[in-house]
Amino acid sequence: MRYLGIFLVCLASIAFEIFLVRHFAITSWSEYGYWVISMAMAGYSMSGVLLCLFGPAFQRRQQALFCALPAAMALCCALGYAALGRIPFNPLELQNQVLVAGQMANIGLYYLALFPFFFLSGLYVGLTFLARQDSIPKVYTADLVGAGLGAATLLCCLAWMPPFLTPLLLLPPLLLAALTSLPGKGASRLGVAALVLCAGGVSAWIVAVHNGAAYSQYKPVSMALNVEDNRVLAELRSPRGHYLLLDSYLERHDTDLSNNYELLGAGGPPAALGLYRDGERLAALPRTGAWDTGYLSASLDSLPYLLRPGSRVLLAGCRGGFRLREAVELGASRVDSLESDPVLLSLLLAHGPSAPPRGSELRLPLQEGPPAVSEEDAAPPMAAQDADEYVPVPEDQEPLGSSAPAGRAAPPRLGSPLALENGASYAVIDVSPEFLDQGQANKYLLTTEGVSRLLTALTPTGVLSLPMGIGELPVYAIKAAATVRAGLMRTGVADPARHMLVVRSAFTARILASPMPFSPSDIAAARAFAAARSFDTPHYPGIDPATAEVFNDLPPVSFDTATSNAEQPGSDGFRPRDALMDDLAELMNGRVESSSFRFFDLSPSTQDRPFFHEILRLQNIGPVLARIDLLPRQEVGSLVNLAVLAQAALFAAVVFLLPLTRRRGMGSIGTGRLFSGFGYFLCLGLGFLFVEIVLIERFTFFLSDPAQAFALVLSAMLVASGLGSAFCGRFVARPRTGIRLACGATAALAAMLALLLPGLLNAALTWPAAAKAALTVGLAAPLGFCMGMPFPLGLSTYRGTASPFIPWAWSVNGALSVVATPLATLLAVSLGYTVVFAASVGLYALAALLAPDRTET
Repeated sequence: MRYLGIFLVCLASIAFEIFLVRHFAITSWSEYGYWVISMAMAGYSMSGVLLCLFGPAFQRRQQALFCALPAAMALCCALGYAALGRIPFNPLELQNQVLVAGQMANIGLYYLALFPFFFLSGLYVGLTFLARQDSIPKVYTADLVGAGLGAATLLCCLAWMPPFLTPLLLLPPLLLAALTSLPGKGASRLGVAALVLCAGGVSAWIVAVHNGAAYSQYKPVSMALNVEDNRVLAELRSPRGHYLLLDSYLERHDTDLSNNYELLGAGGPPAALGLYRDGERLAALPRTGAWDTGYLSASLDSLPYLLRPGSRVLLAGCRGGFRLREAVELGASRVDSLESDPVLLSLLLAHGPSAPPRGSELRLPLQEGPPAVSEEDAAPPMAAQDADEYVPVPEDQEPLGSSAPAGRAAPPRLGSPLALENGASYAVIDVSPEFLDQGQANKYLLTTEGVSRLLTALTPTGVLSLPMGIGELPVYAIKAAATVRAGLMRTGVADPARHMLVVRSAFTARILASPMPFSPSDIAAARAFAAARSFDTPHYPGIDPATAEVFNDLPPVSFDTATSNAEQPGSDGFRPRDALMDDLAELMNGRVESSSFRFFDLSPSTQDRPFFHEILRLQNIGPVLARIDLLPRQEVGSLVNLAVLAQAALFAAVVFLLPLTRRRGMGSIGTGRLFSGFGYFLCLGLGFLFVEIVLIERFTFFLSDPAQAFALVLSAMLVASGLGSAFCGRFVARPRTGIRLACGATAALAAMLALLLPGLLNAALTWPAAAKAALTVGLAAPLGFCMGMPFPLGLSTYRGTASPFIPWAWSVNGALSVVATPLATLLAVSLGYTVVFAASVGLYALAALLAPDRTET
């Protein structure tokens, strides 16, 4: 019972942190959740400062506080959560210089709402360390094991608990923690227990009735839910997100068509059902009944199928099932498809990969996971329509060829295209526009290593088709093209420009790449395809940008002078511009001198730096902030990360300096020991989080599931660290020896993983799911075990007259943990995850040098 309280408090605290990230992902956007939590986590550090300054007063009242603090945390959790739903935060106004001040005030209100819970939590943990100085390793074991199980439990509960009622799960452990430390005797104990239970009942009532949580009105799902006669066909819960399947007349298959689709005699995009995850549209699913596929003759996505008719096709994302039928209609002989989202896959298998027969019922799964269906039930044969070739080709150019016989679509499977078995051979690998955003791990597809892996899965004349939106910033397509170019070079291609074609509409660019150079007939067919539909061809082998015709005006975007002129002088006055064509010409010729390359970081995305949307250079933050209204929302996350880092660093400085105002309260600690101790716990706070962040990211790629990676890595490391803390009790009499052994082992393991982990994970991508999960735990746990020893051993050296340093060390470690997350992200974006791992090696090596030793008490 001595350690049950801290176990339960830490379980509830980490669960509340994870819940808040999910809450903000649903009600706003997840990056703001990280920001708010980083500020709220300041409560941990401030509680340590308070204990450092006034520790004896708290120790005298520890029995009453161990009961009162968890009950107060339950009330603060409920009240703070209810307050979140009443703060009118609009993140879109952060991109408006006139309105930004009001939104910063709202973020301050978030801070006030959440600070009390984390302050009380930190007070409980810090007081436990002070009260049980003789058993710090056991206290830290209970802390870490509770946190690890809390993280795993919360993520599992997200699969069945309504998202806005999840805080109800946090109340029982907090109330039980309070009941384990009831003060007094007899009737007084019963009275205190009644008060604790009353506090729990009030907290539950506030969460259940007055939480005020809802989807942000600025998210796409809000518009869909506010349409007359809309219907929610299914609500599916998962650690990946909160899913809604909606039926409304506004929902359409979001395919990129020519502006002239009516003149071409093509039908418009068919009606659909809308699948939303955390308020963002994830995919469109076909409605029950057949739909007209005439729109394919005007679709940008049709080109690779016409260049390689009658081929075997791999779809990375099947667009809710639409793309499966489209591929067969376009002549594919065999269609394989992969989905990375298990909820979307379960809907596809229940709904059918193509339009079900007329009059059939829409069948939806009751829980996450694919239903047990046979291939015959899940994927009925789909006959291609017999049609003449509909691509006009000039007489002097080779035609595309007629459509292949009727094909077949296999049932979609869960996985990533990067996990293809060796020997896969496709004539077309087609990535859907939504796929790259449907899962955090999918970004690895658009890396140099990912592109090269896909190219090796093609036949020699096969075509890889990658989409990229250009509606907000055309330079995203430049970075994508640079990544494809680097991927081609990685496979041994000497002149990538001959192996690439780019075709675009006004909103989307399609980058086509092939292991073999595109033939003159391919180029002629692609140009004819584009010209007939008023699409543009900003790059093809042999292009002359000076004479190329532009149908869809695409001016460059400048943060210096706002959007540049949409037109430029020509021989006959003014003509439309194609900023993508100009920049692609420089990229293919190896001369990157335009303003786009100078202002943005358009270097190829890699597995070590998989940050496709982080294209802002730090030296250009000033001009960006001056014209932040031009910035796409995806890039705001980078600015939020910088704001978090600045705020966390400032707060860490306050945490360090404030206790020094009462220097005599530090007891017998000398100045040298004081500053070396600060440096020691600083290294541990940064080093632990650096390792954890890199491992979560590496295994997100490996497992293709961020929720599973987060749960496995965090739980394995925290529980293993708790076991390491329990083991380190045998070194309490000689702590410096134990610290140096643990830090040395941690540095050695981290260095080994930094060198070997990427290659090992790439080699194991095709392993079964259970084996991959076991490998994840097997690699994370030993490192966590070693990392769990230095912190309690270091704290144990400050017992007795130096005990005021214990809560200060706790607060320093907590403050630097908040700094670590944005700092690791900044380092990874700039230099790569390998550098972050290397930094952790250096931090643990420095911690070994600064290791404190036992002093007489």
